[in-house]
Amino acid sequence: MEKLKYDISRYLCAAAEISPKFRSKVFEQILHNTVRYVAPSYGVDVPLVVKHCLRGHTRDFIVDALISVAVLWTFIGTFKSHGIFSGIPYFVYSLVSFPLLLAFLLKWLNLYVGFRVVVKDLKNDQHNMNGKKSFMESQYEQRLQQLEKLQEGNIAYYSGYSPFVGAGVRLGGWSFVCGTAKRGITKSEHVVISLPDLYRHINKSMNSLHIPHLSIKDMIYVDGKSIRNDSRFLSNPYEAPSTHVADFLIDEYKVKQEENVRYYQTVQVLGWQGNFVFSSFFRISKNDQHLFVEANYYLLPPLESVYYEIDRLHSSIPVGILVKMALSSIIPAIISLPTAPLRAVRSGSAFFASWKEKKETKKQIDEDQRFDYGAYESLREMAATNKLQNFFQQSDVDMYRKQIERCFTDSIMEFLESQGVDISEFVQRKETVINQGIMVNGGSFTAENVSVGNQAQMLIHQAKNVVQNSSV
Repeated sequence: MEKLKYDISRYLCAAAEISPKFRSKVFEQILHNTVRYVAPSYGVDVPLVVKHCLRGHTRDFIVDALISVAVLWTFIGTFKSHGIFSGIPYFVYSLVSFPLLLAFLLKWLNLYVGFRVVVKDLKNDQHNMNGKKSFMESQYEQRLQQLEKLQEGNIAYYSGYSPFVGAGVRLGGWSFVCGTAKRGITKSEHVVISLPDLYRHINKSMNSLHIPHLSIKDMIYVDGKSIRNDSRFLSNPYEAPSTHVADFLIDEYKVKQEENVRYYQTVQVLGWQGNFVFSSFFRISKNDQHLFVEANYYLLPPLESVYYEIDRLHSSIPVGILVKMALSSIIPAIISLPTAPLRAVRSGSAFFASWKEKKETKKQIDEDQRFDYGAYESLREMAATNKLQNFFQQSDVDMYRKQIERCFTDSIMEFLESQGVDISEFVQRKETVINQGIMVNGGSFTAENVSVGNQAQMLIHQAKNVVQNSSV
């Protein structure tokens, strides 16, 4: 799939510039998280978002440091001139003059610079930073490169129930078993199926769909609590697990049956400029007589509505916005006076927090033999809502699901038939799936995304009739 610049990165970069809360989450879960797996954020330029977080946090540190200098300078000068006891009222009086004015101007300027970046660069999709690097970006250059590579790996480590971390909420899924008996043979003879060949045939069929922004990837999903002593995935318990295995090993995992390691053929569609991601996860396993076919469907919905406010801003900041920014800077300026030194230390230490966190994490790893290396959520999921934006997006999700599902089942049927398998049972199972649609078995997605076929509706009416007749 061609690599595009999605609007979703632009919105998250804007959040990084003007939201300290968002920046803190990125620092904690993405930038300084060097041991646990970082889940991929589909359609997002993660290093770019992190760079904007670094720049925004650097501005916060500079503002707090300058206010701290003004407060300390006033403190020293006042008590030096008036003594300890007499200096207290003079110090309070002095704070509400020059230091308060400076704090107000710095807070307003910080907010103004953040908004200038948003309306001048991000609003016009010019968020590549033109190759310029700040001092802090240079310090984190190696980590930023690691984050870039993590998005391209073929292994995912999960923590919790769902293995498909980063994919959003579960829409549903289905599975069935069918036989592999030879066609036209009365005896119970069965065809030996090559799963790697079958997956390659499915891959070829999926590419023929020509759905815009569709990607097909071979992925392995691993329980993050089960790899402590597994050298296949973890070479050093104090470092992050490997995110890539060779292609020939992927073929081995297509056939292997392990409890904590599963291969899935992942088919994803990035819709509406990356505002939602529809994912299908397919797995096929076999024994001497049967195939087990499994499908799971997930949706990563758009961002929370607040992240799209960037599109409402003008290329030049109106006077009204400037006034609002000034008014909104008054209370933070007052609060920052007594807390500025503490905030400056906290902001500055955030740049070096990775060292402290590594030390604490190492202690946890030593004490916990089932230390969890898996990810809870991705950067993209942190900002996602639980619903689509409009009817057409819902319609497109349903269309993608039906096209991909039909292609998946048809390609299996074609492959089995080419191998001489009696596909009558598979056809029967397939029609049941197509007619009944998806049963929602989990997740909290609120859009009306379940399609019920005629056969399922008929069963519902029959059940109602039985209940009505039994009550007469």
